[in-house]
Amino acid sequence: MDESAFVFETSNIKGDETDYSRPAVITGHISNREVYPKTTDISILIPFYDRVSEKQTSAIYEDSFAFSFVPYAPRTISMPPYIDHLVVCPGDSIHVELDFADLGEVAYSGKGAENNEKFNDFLVRYYLRVWPGFSTWELDSKGEPAFRKYEHADVFVTTIRQTRESYLARLDEFIREARPSTELIAICRKEIEADYYSQLIQSLLQYKSDQGEDVSDYFQVKDAEPLFSEDCISSNLFTLSSNIATWIFVFSSPDREEALHPSDVYAAQIDFLKRATENDMLRQMLITHFYNQLLEANLVDRFEEYFADFNDNVTYPLLKLSTRDKYAFKKAWRENPRALSNAILHADKPRDGQTFVPKENEGLKLLRSVIAREEQKVVYISIGAHWCPGSQQEQPFQKRLAADEKGKPLRMVNFWLDNGADDPESVALGIENYHLTDAQRTGLDPILHLGRGIPFYILIDKEGVIVDFGEFLRPSVPETRTKIEAYLEQ
Repeated sequence: MDESAFVFETSNIKGDETDYSRPAVITGHISNREVYPKTTDISILIPFYDRVSEKQTSAIYEDSFAFSFVPYAPRTISMPPYIDHLVVCPGDSIHVELDFADLGEVAYSGKGAENNEKFNDFLVRYYLRVWPGFSTWELDSKGEPAFRKYEHADVFVTTIRQTRESYLARLDEFIREARPSTELIAICRKEIEADYYSQLIQSLLQYKSDQGEDVSDYFQVKDAEPLFSEDCISSNLFTLSSNIATWIFVFSSPDREEALHPSDVYAAQIDFLKRATENDMLRQMLITHFYNQLLEANLVDRFEEYFADFNDNVTYPLLKLSTRDKYAFKKAWRENPRALSNAILHADKPRDGQTFVPKENEGLKLLRSVIAREEQKVVYISIGAHWCPGSQQEQPFQKRLAADEKGKPLRMVNFWLDNGADDPESVALGIENYHLTDAQRTGLDPILHLGRGIPFYILIDKEGVIVDFGEFLRPSVPETRTKIEAYLEQ
């Protein structure tokens, strides 16, 4: 294919460039750094659609750090583990004072300081983010886990709507008392409303899955459309739009079947999402979510196949340019996986020109030892837990794969996050089991972002290079077997 076809067209981006391209600068200073002397850098997470949020890291130099990025609109980001929610607007210059002896105290100054002081007050005193939801399991009279029989959906929907009204009333109280800026009011309102709709959708989908009842009347896409506008981007709008995309394919018009079973399933699903809403911003977010799923699954060739459609239909810069950057990263990785693999496997080693000694990472030590234990074999690692339904569902497929590929240069490995018993059948098939210690899990968590969901999979080629990874690399997915067999033949 002609690579010149994959040049992102930006002339169709809406709005004046000066409106969306103004950078925000975040600077910071650390006091009492000797409390955590091995902390060498600070990171910000910029939410988007991928499983791992966009991340920027700044090395600490003379107890200071700095970031510059383009927010495109008033939006929320985070600086874990120090600041959970940071409001950033185009053109902001925010200074943050962190005290390593008292991490609960954060001081703000500069343009944007007032927004952040009031927003954190709103989250602490007015909006606690506690929403009712369904639980699949509960403890019986003997203290054993038992499947829960739900109350009717009416009960839940009534309760969550009452909770929403209570939080909106608290927001009105906050507005009267704190007199926040117009942009902050919009962000606070979207925080509440987006959380409400996401919790409603997720719980109703779970209810339908477990109870088999049609609950489609409790939510309509048009109900949430007013939240999707360009005035501000609350981070949870990405979660909400992905939940709406799931809802659309579960509950929709009769032509849903046509969308799910055509000869070109991807094109049909994209077209189906386009027709699901009349709100331009939501439509673009649904399309962007779909294409980012392809990139998150490392399906770069699939993304390129439908590149022109994405390029023509997504015009909001935050969505378009962030996806462009993700595509460029994935494309470069597919062409040279060793560079990213080395960055992952040696994240606890000093980079070129650095003299500090990073903290020893027990998780990476285990991962490196597993890879190096036997050369010239493909290694397929599953990270899960015995209590995880997704891990349980994948076990039969993992055993079938092990049986089919027995005798080939393939090692199959389980990294368990709990201490459940090993399955004798898996052991007989040669599947290796490692039960991670707290230190090993803590070491792997920030690198592979396991806290965002399991099961998670890693594929390593015969040269010890991580060539694929993610939650999409499940043994139940036919493409996974195809990838493994391709690396076995190399």
